[in-house]
Amino acid sequence: MLRVLLLFVFFYTTSIACGGGFWPDDYQFRFLHKRNFEFANITGDLTSSRVYNDLIYEYNDEIKKQNIKEWKAQFGNFYSEKEIEDIIYKNKELSKIKNEEIRDYIDFLEYQKPYISSWKSYYSRFGYKGKKIDLSKVPSMVNEALLEVDKVKNNYLKLRYFFIALRLSHYNNLDNTLQIYEKYKYLLKNSNSIVKEWIQGLYAGMLIKKGEVVKGVYEFTKLFGEDKYNWHLAYYNFKYIKTDEQWNKLLSMAKNKEEKIKFYTIRALNVKANVLEELKNITKIDKNSKFFDLLLFRTLLNSQEFFDLPMPSYYETTKRFKDYKPFISYLKSIKRDNMYMVDLTLAYFNFYQKNIDVSKKYLNKAYKEVSGDDIHELNALKYIIYLNNLTKIDEKIEDEIGTKLEKLMLQPCNKNSLHKYTFYKIKDIYKKQNNELKYFLSKNIDYTNVNAINLEKYNELKALENKQNKTKLEKYMITHTLKSEYVRIELKLAYTNILMNNLMFEEALKRVKKTTKKEDKLEFNIFNNYIVGNNRVHSEKKYTLYETIKKLIDIQNNLKKNPNSTMDNYLYATALYNLSYWGNSNSLTTVYRSNYYFKEKDNELKKINLSIKHFKKALKRAKNKEFKSKIVYMLAKSELALYDINNSKVVNYNSTKVHETKRAYSWNISTTYENYIIKGYGKFFDDLKNKYQDTNYYKELLKECGYLNYYHDTVEDIKRVNTQIKNSLNKIELLKSIENDTKLKRKNDLNKYNQIYFYNLFRNIKLSKSNVTYYNNIAYYLNKKRKNNEAIYILEKIVNKYPNRVVALYNLGDAYYDIYDMDMAKKYYKKYVALMKKLKKENNIPKKVLSRIQSW
Repeated sequence: MLRVLLLFVFFYTTSIACGGGFWPDDYQFRFLHKRNFEFANITGDLTSSRVYNDLIYEYNDEIKKQNIKEWKAQFGNFYSEKEIEDIIYKNKELSKIKNEEIRDYIDFLEYQKPYISSWKSYYSRFGYKGKKIDLSKVPSMVNEALLEVDKVKNNYLKLRYFFIALRLSHYNNLDNTLQIYEKYKYLLKNSNSIVKEWIQGLYAGMLIKKGEVVKGVYEFTKLFGEDKYNWHLAYYNFKYIKTDEQWNKLLSMAKNKEEKIKFYTIRALNVKANVLEELKNITKIDKNSKFFDLLLFRTLLNSQEFFDLPMPSYYETTKRFKDYKPFISYLKSIKRDNMYMVDLTLAYFNFYQKNIDVSKKYLNKAYKEVSGDDIHELNALKYIIYLNNLTKIDEKIEDEIGTKLEKLMLQPCNKNSLHKYTFYKIKDIYKKQNNELKYFLSKNIDYTNVNAINLEKYNELKALENKQNKTKLEKYMITHTLKSEYVRIELKLAYTNILMNNLMFEEALKRVKKTTKKEDKLEFNIFNNYIVGNNRVHSEKKYTLYETIKKLIDIQNNLKKNPNSTMDNYLYATALYNLSYWGNSNSLTTVYRSNYYFKEKDNELKKINLSIKHFKKALKRAKNKEFKSKIVYMLAKSELALYDINNSKVVNYNSTKVHETKRAYSWNISTTYENYIIKGYGKFFDDLKNKYQDTNYYKELLKECGYLNYYHDTVEDIKRVNTQIKNSLNKIELLKSIENDTKLKRKNDLNKYNQIYFYNLFRNIKLSKSNVTYYNNIAYYLNKKRKNNEAIYILEKIVNKYPNRVVALYNLGDAYYDIYDMDMAKKYYKKYVALMKKLKKENNIPKKVLSRIQSW
């Protein structure tokens, strides 16, 4: 109870949270105009921490402003609001106060502060501002405050001393709290001070604490009004009405219809309340009540979750919309003096139910009834209906959208939502029309993700920017995309990266500052190779970006003259590798480099394949064995990068499709090298051992290169396991044994059944119709034991040879789903569903499969 009552303590508050309540961050689109009703503009559960913290933050801010305003009037407008804030809230600049009564009051205010804090017990043990407080002094402090009530002549100070005394008594559980209230409540008569509300809240809390629960709740309901600052206390203390007996007693205390309607309204604010029934209850008392409008508006505001963006989730099912038919049926029967809120709600609810013509009918009715700024929410719905009817976008439609949008952007209350919703709706139409640029611009209209812009998009964007006869929507898009000088600068810088990523060195050189200064030198040398995988080792020889690009162009020109130059091929191959995601200078090709993903697969393939081509040329002409071993190692690193590219997974990062590598996560390292060898990679690692193990460079590699050791260990595992399987006399019995193990044993007891094992198993026991069931069952049990990589390896072998094996397709979808590869899971689930339909077995398709396909 104490925590609730502390809400309105204005002298000792802290800011709990920031932000407002009408468009919270977790809701995307809200198209209604704000209402001046209690709780009207707050969506969701009022008891949630988000709502509560935002509300209390705003409340503290509002009462502080009002309190300063009152003090300013009391000081005869002599001090500024900032000066009053320093005096009252920060206990500063007290020498400015000439009135002794006011100075005494402020001193007493500061003195009693720790005694009404929720930390007062702590302060009594460990001190407040270096001194322990004595809680036994509270009764005498209360008496001192009451003496001041009787003594001071200023009625303003009398009321505030009364509040201090009452609060001290209540927060410290003194017995005479109610007597104090009864004796001095006469001071509340004819008062318009904010202090009157605080005292009302204290009085209501005292009653509940003393056991007079219903009466206390009743007193709290008196604060429920748009002219009150602490109206929220009426709702947050309504929870004490728990039984029908208490409810009926509360109803009997109502002095008029208005109070009774308040009770129904406050009860309806509970997230579990049946709002429709409470609306009916209110209608029976007064169909024209403003509280009917409050509840209906709040219901409509909450209903706008219909427009919310789906939250990304691996386990998300299809979005379910509420059935508003009961509301529609009831509201159609209502006749009120002002039908605007009813017709507005019916227009929206029918839109949700896809009754577009009916929605338009109520929208037109509402236009005839609307007044003031509420017309903005009608304009919004009219525009929403228009957007939802679009199936294609041409230049004519773009002009229409642009014209409508320009007018709507003049509306003060819902323009942000209308702006965002426009591009949320049209982006998918552009995608269907294969207009990648406008899809990209629509998707990134409020935040230009420069890192996601490739050469094609950049050229298209510049062409659109320079287009002479733009449509109105194109003008709007370009203005919003390039409105920031920061974005323009970033885009200009990004273009150099884009050119470097596309190996357009001569174009890049034109845009780079010509400098050789030391402070402009790049961190890494693009022409250096080291044992460390990414070549990120600082060298003595450094170049500026200009020098780097110039040297690259010189090497290209040398290779045109002499294609077989060993050193030029080697240096060019090294530079290409270092410009790739795996090298030391990838930052020259992208705005933002991630440790986990790369952007453009085709460009990475181009760089690595070219790198391999030129390393091979250098190797062919090289004479020195040590140098050749170094080139072969670089070929091995390049091949490893090639494996990463070919086995990368497409993921969505910051609304952009990127490619995630399996080696990005260290815990996958052993599985990665198993997969690497199984898929036919490793030639150059083998060459290093077979042809260059006598070189000093190879010996150094063994000391420093963990990858090489991982690789050779895995090769030895393959040989060992292959020998074991070859020695098995009965191949079918071996498959049966594996099936039994994977079915009955725990995951920790199945360590030997890794990808290497099944690689050798397939080499020795070829997949056939006679054994495919064993393989399928083994994969199924492995998936159930969360050995998904092994399960996927087996199942892909099966579906490649037997593409119409439905159970394998189903199991493969499950296995990919369990490792969160949703694209691959969806691919195989769709194949499974199509095959089941072809076999006339669609009734046997598990619901989870359909749900997973629909949710992505």
